[in-house]
Amino acid sequence: MDRIWYKFYDEGVPHSIDYPGKAMRDYFNEWATKNPDKPYMIWGDQQLSYGEANSIARKLASSIIQLGYQKGDRIALMTTNLPEYVLLLQACFKIGAAIVPTNPMYTVPELTHQFKDSEASIVFAEDRFAQKVVDIMNNGTTSVEKLVVIPTAAAVQFPEDSRIFWYDDLLDKGEDREPDIPVSSEDLAMLQYTGGTTGISKGCMLSNANLEAIAWQDKVWFAPAFKEEGTTGIRDMAAMPLYHIYGFNTSVNLNMVAGGTLIIVNDPSPGSLIKNINEHEPNFFAAVPAMIYGLNNHPDIGKSKIRSIKAMICGSSPLAVEGLNRFEELSGAAITEGYGLSETSNVLTCTPMYTKRKIGSVGIPWPDVDIRIVDLEEGTKDMPLGEPGELIAKGPQNMSAYWKNPEETANTIRDGWLYTGDIATMDEDGFITIVDRKKDMMLCSGFNVFCREIDEVLYAHPKIQDACTIGVPDPKRGETPKVFIIVKPGETMTEEEVIAHCRESLAAYKVPKYVEFIDELPRTTVGKPMRNALRKMEKERREKAGQ
Repeated sequence: MDRIWYKFYDEGVPHSIDYPGKAMRDYFNEWATKNPDKPYMIWGDQQLSYGEANSIARKLASSIIQLGYQKGDRIALMTTNLPEYVLLLQACFKIGAAIVPTNPMYTVPELTHQFKDSEASIVFAEDRFAQKVVDIMNNGTTSVEKLVVIPTAAAVQFPEDSRIFWYDDLLDKGEDREPDIPVSSEDLAMLQYTGGTTGISKGCMLSNANLEAIAWQDKVWFAPAFKEEGTTGIRDMAAMPLYHIYGFNTSVNLNMVAGGTLIIVNDPSPGSLIKNINEHEPNFFAAVPAMIYGLNNHPDIGKSKIRSIKAMICGSSPLAVEGLNRFEELSGAAITEGYGLSETSNVLTCTPMYTKRKIGSVGIPWPDVDIRIVDLEEGTKDMPLGEPGELIAKGPQNMSAYWKNPEETANTIRDGWLYTGDIATMDEDGFITIVDRKKDMMLCSGFNVFCREIDEVLYAHPKIQDACTIGVPDPKRGETPKVFIIVKPGETMTEEEVIAHCRESLAAYKVPKYVEFIDELPRTTVGKPMRNALRKMEKERREKAGQ
C-alpha cells in the first residue's frame, strides 16, 4: 500500500513504533517507582502522587481478590469522572481483570443488557446511581452478585445487605503489596461497549496490547507540542467521560506511557473548565465541539489562563471552522480533529498539528494504521481517490472481536480489516473526510444522499448554531431529507431561508424538503447528535398522524 500520508507527519513523528509489549499495569508501576512524588491526579484542591495512587490501587486490588475475583473476571465500573474510577482501573489492571466501563446515566434495561452480556458479577458504582444496580440484583436477570458503593457528597444510604460493600471499607482492609498475578500484553484488559446508536450495544474486546499500541500512538503524535518538557510534562485535563473510550484513551491511557498528570474534571460546563484551567494550567485537552463553543463564548475567557493549553484534540462530531479559529486565536494551541471507534480503542486518524490542515477532514492515518476506502456493495474493491466508499482499517489498536458475538465479529472483521460502517473519501494526500454512516445514507429517487453532507452545508450558514439531517419516507422519491435546526441566540430564520441556502450548494435531489426548528438536539454523552432518536421521534409522529 502506498502510504501517501507519511509526508505530512509532523517532524519527529515516526511512521512505525516499536511497542515494548508490556501489560498496562507495568507502565504505571514503573512511573510510580521512578517518580513516586510526582502528582498523578489533581481534582479541585486535592491531589495524589504516583506513589500514593499506586499504594491505593494495590490495596483495592488486594480487596478485590479477597472478595473472590481474579484474572479474567469482568468488573464493571459505573461512575462519573472521579479519582476513584482511575484508581479502580489501576487495581483491575494489576490483577488482570477485564474492566467493563459503564455509563452511569444508563437506564436499568440498558445496564441489564451490558451486565448480562459481559457476565460481570461485581459493580463498583457511584452512590447516586447505585440503586439501579440494587434493582438489577433484586430482579435476578444478570450475574451481578456484589455491589461496591463509592461515596460522594450525595451521601446516599443503603439498608444492610450482605451483597453491598463500601469502597472505603475495601480500601481499609486491603494490603499494600503488588498482586503476584502474571498479566501479559495479550490478556483482555477491557470490554468497551459501543454506544448502541447502531443497534444493540456490543462489547469490544480490547487487550493490553491494543491499549498499549494506541497509548504510544497518542504519545508520539502529540509529542511535537511538548518538545521543551517532554511528554512527562503533560498536564492533561480529563473532562471527557472516563467511561467512554475517547475520555479514557486521551487521559488515563495516554498517561500510562507518557507519565504526565491528570486533572480530573467532573463537571465539563464552561465555568468549571475555566476554573480548572485557571487553577491547574493544563497543557493538553481532549474535547467535543460543545466544550469549545462554550469556552469561546464564556465572558471570562479573555482573562483566563487559556494559553496554558499547547495541544488539544476534538472529536465525536464536526467542529465549525469559526469555532476552531476562535479557540486557536484565544489559546494559541493547535487543535487537531480525530476519528475513531470503540472497536479501534479510539483513534485511527488525526490532523497533523503543524504541517497541513484541510478543513472538514479528520486527518491522516496514525503510525502503523492502514486505511482503505472500498465499494459499498461487496467491500472488496478500492475506490478511486475522492470517491466515497466504506472506510476499513488495519492497526495494532483494533479489537480482536466482539464479546460472545461471532456473527457480528465476522461481519466487522474480514481478512484482518475492520469494516467501520462509515462512508468516507480519501484525497490525493491521504486525508480522510467522513461522509456519513452507511445507515445514514438515503436513497432519494435512486441517488445516494448523505445526511452529513447536508449538515456541513447547514453549518456554513451564519445564523445556524447546530443542525442534523435525517431521511423520512416519501411516496414518490422513496426517501427525502428533513433537517432539524438550532438557530443562534438572537437570530431568526425561516424554512424558506434554509432551503434557499441549501439550493446554493446542493444538487436539487439533496435539498431538504422539510425543516424543523428546535431548541435542543438529542445527543450521546460525548456530544454526538443522535439521528436515531430523531428518526424515532419522526416515525412516532407520522404513525400518530396516520402517514
